[in-house]
Amino acid sequence: MFRRMNLIVILEKHRHHEKKITVFYRLVKKLWEIWNIRTFVLFSLFLQFFLLFTASMRKKTAKKCVTFVIWSAYLLADWAASSAVGLVFDTEEKYASVQDKGDDAKGAEADTGLLLVLWVPFLLLMVGGQDRITSFAVQDNELWHRHLIRLFLQLCTTGFVFIQSVHQNRLWIPTLLLLIAGTIKYAERIVALYLASSDSFGTSVLKEPNPGPIYEKLMREYKHYGESNVPVQFVIFEDRESRVIKYDRFKLSGSELVQYAHRFANIYKGLIVNLLFSSREHKESREFFSKRTAEDALRILEIELNIFYDLLHTKVVVANSKLGKMVRYMSFGFVVSALALFHKKDKYGFKSFDLKLTYILFFGVLGLDVVTHILWMFSDWSTVSSLSKYEKDLPRAKFPYKILNKLLSLQRPRWKETKKSKPKSKQIEKETTEATQKINWREASTPIMFKRWSETLSQINFIEYCCKESGLESTFRIMMTNMLKSMHIKDFIEQKKNDFFLKRSVVPLPLPKNLWEFIFLELSEKSYSADDPEEAKRISSARGDWILENGVFFNVDDSKLSRLMPYVKDVAYDESLLLWHIATELCYNTDTDEHSHSGPSENEIWHYCEYCDARGFSKCLSNYMIYLLYQQSSLMSEVSGIAKQRFRDTLAEAQRFFSQGGRGQLAEDCKKILKVDTSIKPAHVKGNISKSALFDASTLAKELKNLGTQKWEVTSKVWVELLSYAASRSRGNGHVQQLSKGGELLTFVWLLMAQFGLRESWVETRIRARLVVSK
Repeated sequence: MFRRMNLIVILEKHRHHEKKITVFYRLVKKLWEIWNIRTFVLFSLFLQFFLLFTASMRKKTAKKCVTFVIWSAYLLADWAASSAVGLVFDTEEKYASVQDKGDDAKGAEADTGLLLVLWVPFLLLMVGGQDRITSFAVQDNELWHRHLIRLFLQLCTTGFVFIQSVHQNRLWIPTLLLLIAGTIKYAERIVALYLASSDSFGTSVLKEPNPGPIYEKLMREYKHYGESNVPVQFVIFEDRESRVIKYDRFKLSGSELVQYAHRFANIYKGLIVNLLFSSREHKESREFFSKRTAEDALRILEIELNIFYDLLHTKVVVANSKLGKMVRYMSFGFVVSALALFHKKDKYGFKSFDLKLTYILFFGVLGLDVVTHILWMFSDWSTVSSLSKYEKDLPRAKFPYKILNKLLSLQRPRWKETKKSKPKSKQIEKETTEATQKINWREASTPIMFKRWSETLSQINFIEYCCKESGLESTFRIMMTNMLKSMHIKDFIEQKKNDFFLKRSVVPLPLPKNLWEFIFLELSEKSYSADDPEEAKRISSARGDWILENGVFFNVDDSKLSRLMPYVKDVAYDESLLLWHIATELCYNTDTDEHSHSGPSENEIWHYCEYCDARGFSKCLSNYMIYLLYQQSSLMSEVSGIAKQRFRDTLAEAQRFFSQGGRGQLAEDCKKILKVDTSIKPAHVKGNISKSALFDASTLAKELKNLGTQKWEVTSKVWVELLSYAASRSRGNGHVQQLSKGGELLTFVWLLMAQFGLRESWVETRIRARLVVSK
């Protein structure tokens, strides 16, 4: 009896629980039916405003979390609008059936169906996307066919909903106007994607077809004069268009820098599709950049790369065309007209919240267009057109001219001073003043609101990474190896683990102004030697050998420099990078007491400071190039070789070496490596089973130490060549992919080398032939 009563109680509780679940389910279902469309509509509008103000952030920072948030919003914007259209399509039949019955009790519900039909064109406007982010990646531009099909399907769905209700819809005129505006908006996006696709963009940067002089006519004339015994010949002369423009002014205002940036961007946008350029174009840009400071050159390159970004990821081409402006004003006018007509209509039967939501949609869409137009007004594109107008009538346009220059000054790179300590030495500290103990480096510190790119150099230090990996993580690896072998996933886990910890070892470093000036001066000096294609090819193909053969280094024997040549000429590029990186790190960490026996004299203080700068440059570029090699495969694919296998072999040997001798301080670990006898090449002892470069790098470090204080000047210049070699070998599409991820210093070097004429291939100056008849 007692058991039966307990069973009854349990059953009653179960039934009560089921009733609660049923009530909760019905409540949730009712709330979903009421709010699903409204939630999606508001969410879609919110995403559009979010993208409007944050889309440009992805080119200003390299942080993955920011990029992920913008990418998620970009995908959700299309999904939310499309899903809302589908929900309206599903629910419209219910409202239409209620409306046909003419039930007065259901009048409000029927009128709600009319507002749902009005909301559909708003969703089409939102699917059209933001002007400032038509595509998230370069590959998205190739999918313009997909968006064209989607437009057709959206129009079919929207048209079906509209036609189904038009016979009783008192809002059909505003709905039709919004439908036209939405179609225009979506068509703009498709056209922008098409123009940025590789085929269309590659065609657009080509010059007009030029068949040249009429060959058959000239030959008939030549033959006629020859038969008439009249002296005639073809004279070759340089094309007038090939004459190089001379730039005499060294100081340019911010507005002038923008104008020149647009000029050179229009010339060199063909780099994106790897076009060739004439010697006239290279000489003109070289003439211009050779008279600029490093900071002004950086500003111009920033603007040029931002122009490339806008061409590929925004509606700037459509928005700046005459037809685009006309159609855009028409679209805006249709929305305003629809708002005016809706405001005059009788609102009887509409729910208060739905009316408020409709007005929110109207003013939201108009607000998006107005804010977008304002942002375009203050962009570099509008600045150029405005300046060209103001300069014609400058006395009357001083005020707007000053405003534009003020805005441009806010976007200039900002720098803050940081202290970089010299190598620690008690003797030096006693004999030098405080001013010579530290060197002022100026690092990029532009506020993110005014940045044009991330202004960072990502750093990976191989030695530090090896030391971390040889500790607890190597113990973990040993413990897991046996278990992973039985599961046949050891190699997969090991690879992912290496990638994960390598990415965690990446450290962002603000771009040092001193480093950029050093790179700019090095490339500028080399540009004067690149007067013909062959010499330009030789310089751009150098990866350390050109500077070792042609560089001027005081107090350095040529025999010592020649010993460094095998480490740049006789090895693959990826191996050369790893060798020089490890050697740079070994020298850097064991350089602290190298000169402790005597401090610099008064005459040597200036040289010592230069030595310290070169030391810092070498470390920055060394860590940056290793980051590019192992973390930016799209940029380094042309030169990567078997970099990952070489990295893993070198990592394994370094871990074994550190695990045998025990871990110590970083400087101590580096000294242990240098103490190993490397009189016989490692390949002669170990064979070619392993691709490890650890002790070859140790040999290189010893050769560098033989150069004394000049080793850092040599090393820094070699690193610039290794950097420029990678830039000249990388393809344009790899660089433009990075523009939407914060940008890379390598991209700036790539563009600067092209404008200095330091490219592997370019065509000679254009020449013409003229038929000359002698008297």
